[in-house]
Amino acid sequence: MITLTADEVTLIKSLLTAFRGIKVRDIDRALLILSKYDRALKAASQPAASTTESEKEA
Repeated sequence: MITLTADEVTLIKSLLTAFRGIKVRDIDRALLILSKYDRALKAASQPAASTTESEKEA
């Protein structure tokens, strides 16, 4: 068994209350936005394949 301080109990209650207010649709929307952002970062960090293929042919 774990003994919690009054501050820890208050924090856990606050977190649970906040989680209860989050809707699944909001979580799905946030994940979609984050995945689009992640794909954009990966695309920006990788050189374009068509550019490297053109350079190889030349």
